[in-house]
Amino acid sequence: MVGYENLVNNFKNLINNGRLSHAYLFYGADQEKQFLFAQSLANFLEKKIFKPSDALLSETLIISPDEENVIGIDRVRSLKHFLWQKPANSIRRLAIIKEARNLTFQAQHAALKIVEEPPESALIIFIAKTIDDLFLTLSSRLQKIYFSSQSNRRESAIEEDIDQFFESLIRELRKDPIKNSQKLKEVLRRLSLIKQFNVNKRLQIKSL
Repeated sequence: MVGYENLVNNFKNLINNGRLSHAYLFYGADQEKQFLFAQSLANFLEKKIFKPSDALLSETLIISPDEENVIGIDRVRSLKHFLWQKPANSIRRLAIIKEARNLTFQAQHAALKIVEEPPESALIIFIAKTIDDLFLTLSSRLQKIYFSSQSNRRESAIEEDIDQFFESLIRELRKDPIKNSQKLKEVLRRLSLIKQFNVNKRLQIKSL
């Protein structure tokens, strides 16, 4: 998946080394991306292809909120029945719970019991915007995977480039500290402003 290559490789390694957990919480602003990743993982478990399948997968169950935007305890009970069956085409039976914040109190309590004593071949993925969408007693037992948005990843890359720019510039100016004393002083002053007051790095570069 574009933008999540490292995460894809991490999960492939976990699967190949037999270290996949029984329960995960995928969280972040873009729940659709999380769902697509979970579908891709399901397809990889069955067909060794890490992308969403065009066909139904026999070892995957998807649970979504009903017409009243609720996931009740009966849905979780059906999940329990599904997970206790042994997989025929995969190493795991995977249940994906979309919009997990809509689980009722009783449903979360029932899910907690499954997570605490999961069948050996069970895998559950909860999808939510934040960790707080689930009760602490449940979320604390899940392996948490944060999905950053595309814009956040872009901004982080830009910030990293700017940091490298300052490091390179200071290193270059220090080759002749006498000649570049004023320039070096100004660069260090602006770098100090960034660290102390979290001012815009790009604006500080333009002012140099």
